Amino acid sequence: MERANACSVVIPVYARDDVFGIVPGVLDARGVTARLVVVDNGNADVLSARLRSLEGPRCHVIRMDENRGGSAAYIAGVEYAMREHVDTDCIWLLDDDAKPNVDTLPGLLETMDALVSSDPNTASVGSAVLKPQANGLIVECGATFWPIFGHAFSRLRGSRLADVGKRTFRVDFAAACSLLVRKKAIRECGFWEDVFIHFDDVEWGTRVTRMGWHNYATTTSTVEHPEFNPAKAGAWICYFDARNQYWLAAKYGWFHLLMARAKNLAKSVYASITGRMRAGNAYRKLAWSDYKQGIRRNRSEVVEMVGLSG
Repeated sequence: MERANACSVVIPVYARDDVFGIVPGVLDARGVTARLVVVDNGNADVLSARLRSLEGPRCHVIRMDENRGGSAAYIAGVEYAMREHVDTDCIWLLDDDAKPNVDTLPGLLETMDALVSSDPNTASVGSAVLKPQANGLIVECGATFWPIFGHAFSRLRGSRLADVGKRTFRVDFAAACSLLVRKKAIRECGFWEDVFIHFDDVEWGTRVTRMGWHNYATTTSTVEHPEFNPAKAGAWICYFDARNQYWLAAKYGWFHLLMARAKNLAKSVYASITGRMRAGNAYRKLAWSDYKQGIRRNRSEVVEMVGLSG
């Protein structure tokens, strides 16, 4: 397969200005003509005005009036790229707090070329995610997902990039902080569901796998990205962790949903005993109620319902 010179890039932005350091490097990526879609995800006026300044021949800015979460932002960007970027075959999903390097996108594209040549049903390939300023320490390089436990086991976690070398392997999914996705797979399997945040990339990866497509991850492409810290995010994150665990588990059947329910009840008991993230219990309670009623909320609605600070 001969790689096209153009690639779509979708970067959702919320409350961070890292994107202004990312965009120049993406536009100048080695041997690639990047078509950027920056999604202004309900930012304050000052940042929103700065984001509008990025608009140009190869960069389109989509404005959302409120923060609708990473899911909705990526969906909006992907829909634009699918519709407007007729010269691209792949879309690079890139978080606004990810730090790519000069080889991140070229490495993904070159790996995709090689994979599609031998496996036409390749759906995606993800970068190896490195811990920032940690001398090549790998956080994950794709993951295996166990539906019965609702848990992902990261590949190569704790390994050093220098010790691993160049490797590419099949995974159930790879993190969307730096993920190259084929448009062909999106056309056949659809894209993410709008669940605000968390498990959207897991659900998509496992869905396309069940439909006969394959996901990969590679150390040929790397990106630095901070590890997620629930305590730093705030108690509100417990709502989306629980709500979306139920949503994903239900796709596998009632027993998986029962296991997800038991898992979150255990978290609530642990929080009550230890006092750690005890405020999350109210959010988990709302998550179960909302799941049963088929309700989905954004962050501001969740915080307002619970009546606690985020």
